[in-house]
Amino acid sequence: MEYVVGVDVGATRTRIGFFTKGRELVHVDSFETPREGGDAITREIVYRLTSLSSRIGGRVAAVGVGTIGPLDIVRGRVVRAPNVRTGSFELKEPIEEALRVPTYVVNDCVAAAWGEYLVGAGRGSSNVVYVTLSTGIGGGAVVDGHLLLGKDGNAHEIGHVVLDYSGRFVCGCGGPGHWEGIASGANIPRTAGIVAREWSEPGTVAYRRALEGRLSPEELFEYWYSGDPFAGHLVNFLAEVNAAGIASAANVYDPEVLTVGGSIALRNPRFFELIVKSVEKYLVCRAPRITLTPLGENAVLVGAAMVAVSPPPNLARIQGGRR
Repeated sequence: MEYVVGVDVGATRTRIGFFTKGRELVHVDSFETPREGGDAITREIVYRLTSLSSRIGGRVAAVGVGTIGPLDIVRGRVVRAPNVRTGSFELKEPIEEALRVPTYVVNDCVAAAWGEYLVGAGRGSSNVVYVTLSTGIGGGAVVDGHLLLGKDGNAHEIGHVVLDYSGRFVCGCGGPGHWEGIASGANIPRTAGIVAREWSEPGTVAYRRALEGRLSPEELFEYWYSGDPFAGHLVNFLAEVNAAGIASAANVYDPEVLTVGGSIALRNPRFFELIVKSVEKYLVCRAPRITLTPLGENAVLVGAAMVAVSPPPNLARIQGGRR
């Protein structure tokens, strides 16, 4: 049996999936992404890939990796990732050396966009955008059937679109007013504190948690569902921010389909619906179909495998399979 492997390197967790050539997912392994970053992430991926390959049997034909970024696309490495302590690490070369198979490395959302285009919500469409609302915020785009990469592989960094210039919000990358710096899971507690200090209504449980800097995304939505007024105010604020960000992606890439994934969107469909209701007013182009990804939490995993099964021609030219 021949397998294709998809790897999803996230800021919080890393997942490895073994797929048959018929695109059936037969095994998934998941582990916490080493927070120290650097070589620790690479070592753990290589160790698990080699041990899983031996345990499952058969032959691995190719590996696709969708990873947090930014990237050096030519070398297939991560550079200065804001959500891990040591932000730069190799991926392509160590995996190729360990498994001796072609290995392709792209941003996680770029992988998901390719998966949506081939087998997901965008199947049959030529213009597809994928957005993730999770620990970070990112996206990927297929335009006229062509996967966008950019000079360094970072044409997709929509999470760093500037949506505020007041100086109140600072992204993990250090940039002011970035979408990710306002509305990502990693930054919601800080945003909650900023919004709480501007709140003039009576205090609530969510308000007090926010002032303490301890209102997590999970708690925020629990308080919202229970009717906490401050939580409702903050959720509406975040929905507007996300609507503006998604509309910006649609305005730039003009997709037929815009699909959304990531834990914040997938676990809170009511919040997703609130976002979609506000997108239209920020659009200048004809509205795309906006939907949650049918690939669910496996969007990046499936996309990474699809990158290995059917490498986009521009990526194949840059990374060239096994060296």
